[in-house]
This record gives sequence, C-alpha cells and structure tokens, in this order.
Amino acid sequence: MPRFDTLTPIHKAIRAMVYHAGGRLQTTDFASGSRAAAVAADLAPVLRLLQDHHTTEEVYLYPLLEPLEGELVGAMLAQHQTVERLLRVTEDACTGLDGGEAEVREATGAGLNRRFNELVAVYLQHLAEEEDRVLPATWKHFEDAELIAIQGRIIAEMDPGDLFQWLGWMFRGLNRAELTAMLAGARQGMPPEALEAVRALGASSMEPAAWEEVRAGAGL
Repeated sequence: MPRFDTLTPIHKAIRAMVYHAGGRLQTTDFASGSRAAAVAADLAPVLRLLQDHHTTEEVYLYPLLEPLEGELVGAMLAQHQTVERLLRVTEDACTGLDGGEAEVREATGAGLNRRFNELVAVYLQHLAEEEDRVLPATWKHFEDAELIAIQGRIIAEMDPGDLFQWLGWMFRGLNRAELTAMLAGARQGMPPEALEAVRALGASSMEPAAWEEVRAGAGL
C-alpha cells in the first residue's frame, strides 16, 4: 500500500504555478505599462507562496526530522537560504515596471525574466531533491498517522485564503486520481459552505469533463 506523501502534491502545485507564471512573463509585452503592471501584480503572490512553502517546512516538518536526519535537514535548509536570496533578487527585479519609459520597462522585464528563470531552476532542483531524499526519510522515521497529523496541523493553521490558492494550483497540477483521493479524504471534515467553495473552485480550475470525473469520484 502506498505511503502517505506529504511533499509531492504540494510540489506539483508549485510546479504548475511557476510554469504558468514563467509563461506569462516570457510572453508579456513590457512596453505596455498596463501589461507590465498586471504581470508584476500577478507575480507578487507567486513569490509569496514560494516563500510560504519554505516557511511551512521549516515550522512543521524539519524540526521533527532534524534530530533524526541532521545532515540532510542542514543541507535542505542551506538550499532554502539560496532560494530565499533568489526570491529577494526576483522581487527587486520588479522595480521599474510601474511607470517610466517603455524602453526602461522592456529592459526591466527582460531582467525580471532572467531572474525568475534562475529562481525557478534552483527551486525545481530543490523540490526534486526533497522528493528524492526527504520524502523517503519521512517514511523511514514516521508512521502514516504521524504524517497525516503533520499535514492536518498545517491545514488547520493556514490562512483560508492561502489554502484556497494552493488548492487552486493543485487542481491544475495533480492528476485526476490524485485529486479524487485527496478530495475524498478532505470532504469528511468540511462544513457545507467549504464543500461548496471547493466545488466552485474545481469547476473554475479544470476542464468540465475532468472536473466531473473528479467530483463524482470524490463524492462531492
């Protein structure tokens, strides 16, 4: 029976998010002030969610794993520091997109594309290494019930708005079987208004036929 996976679903959501953001960046005409401002506004929550994911790991997972896998956790936290430096560089690269001459915005946009690509390259490698090394370590040291409890605490203490942002990216990043299993388990503890919000989010995030298959399979 497959073990409970605390990392891969959220990592798939991150990949969907950064692929989408990267596509928008590289196709934006930064000579247009309105388009430049819009893509910068859309990028801000992406960068914040990337930082929040690291913070979540550092608060809820790594303190439990560090006494058991100190060298591994130390290596992952060092990678976090590198990513967070690149996040700050990318945020700084947005400066200049909210006004000025078209030529300046074009140069700023080109620089932002490069900085974001550098960030994503490092971030995706980090996610792959976590899945290759950290995920097996969680299975070695924790029972599924403990891993489920960790995830439950994360969800319970997360801002509802952020939770639905992550869920929206999961709808775009997970396959149908993964979504069906996730929602079938989650619906047990959801109040009716939350279930309705999830249905609306799923319907707006997925192709109708795909969502109907997931909705029916999950009992929503």
